[in-house]
Amino acid sequence: MARLVVLGGLGGFGGSVAAELRRLGFSPRIAARGARASGAGGAARPDLDVDADDRESIERALEPGDLVVDAAGPFHRRSTALVELACAIGFDIIDLNDDLTYAQAVLGQGRAIAAAGIRVLSSCSSVSAIAARAIAMSGVREPTRFSSFLMPASRQAANPGTARSLLRSVGREVRVLRGGRLVARPGWSEVRRFPMPAPLGTASGHLFESADAVWLPRRWPSLTDAAMFVDANAYGVNALLGLAARYPGLRRALERNAAAAARVARFIGRGGGGLGYEVVDAGGRRARLAFVARERAFLAAVAPAVLSARAILEGRFEGCGLVPPDRHVAEGELLAHLNSAGIFLHRIEF
Repeated sequence: MARLVVLGGLGGFGGSVAAELRRLGFSPRIAARGARASGAGGAARPDLDVDADDRESIERALEPGDLVVDAAGPFHRRSTALVELACAIGFDIIDLNDDLTYAQAVLGQGRAIAAAGIRVLSSCSSVSAIAARAIAMSGVREPTRFSSFLMPASRQAANPGTARSLLRSVGREVRVLRGGRLVARPGWSEVRRFPMPAPLGTASGHLFESADAVWLPRRWPSLTDAAMFVDANAYGVNALLGLAARYPGLRRALERNAAAAARVARFIGRGGGGLGYEVVDAGGRRARLAFVARERAFLAAVAPAVLSARAILEGRFEGCGLVPPDRHVAEGELLAHLNSAGIFLHRIEF
C-alpha cells in the first residue's frame, strides 16, 4: 500500500483529514514544518518535517508512490514546489486549496503532471469538489450562473489561519467570473441573501474570491458567471468586517490580531453551518441546494479529500494526471459520508 502523508496535519483542517482517515482504518503519517510543531490531529509531533515551499525538505521526506493530502495553507502564499517535485519524484497529491491564484498555478502544471503519470486532485474540498457535485445534482444541464454561499460553523472552524484567509478578501480586490471572464471587484462589497434551511436561517453572503471561478467553467463551458459569498456566521462579525472593508486601518488591526479575533469568533460563533448553491441557466431555470449541519459542518470541507484518498488507496480511483473537481468523488459516496457526519442535503423550493 502507498504511504499516506497528511501535509499540514497538525492544523485545523489537516488534523480533521488525519482524524477522518484514522476513523476509516488508515494510518496517515503527519507532515508539518518544524520538528517541534504540535497541535491537532492526534499527534504531538509530526512524523515528517516538510515545508511545502522548501524543495530540500520535500525531497528529503517524500518518496515515489506516496499519496500526499496537502492541507498546508494558506495557499495564497504557496508556490508550486510540491507539485513540481511530485512530478519529479513520482507521488500523488490531493490538496484542499480554495485560492484562485494557486488553482491557476496548478493548472499551469497540467502538462507536466500528465507526462509524469501521477495524479493531482486540486481544490478537493467544498471548493471546488462539492461545488461541482452540486451543479451535477442540480439538474441544470447548461448552467450560465453559479453562486455559492458559505456559512461556516465558526464555533469550531475559526482559527488564525481561517481568520487571515477571510480578511485577505475584505476591502481588497478579488476576482470573480463575470460575462465569461475574470474581473476585479472589491471584496465584501456585494451582498446576496440565500435562504438556508433550519436551523441556520437566511445567509447574508458577502463577495469572496474562490477557485470555483477557474475550475467550474472547464467542466461547464456554458458557465459565464461564478462567485462565492460568505456569511461569517458569528454575531456582529459581518458588520465588523463591513467596517473593515471601508477602513483599512481596522482591517490591518484585525490582521495583526488574527489569533485573538479567532478566539472571539469561536466564543460568539454558531455551532451549525452550511454550504448553499444556486445554479441558473440561460432560460431562467434555477435550482437551489444546501448542505447543512447542526454541528461539525466543517467536516464537509475535508470529506472529498478523505474519500478520494480512500478510493486511491483501495485501488478504486479512476483517472490520472490533473483530475478535475467533478471527478474527485462519486455523488453517492459523498452523500453517504456527509450523512454519517450529520451533514444533510436539502433542495430548496422557490
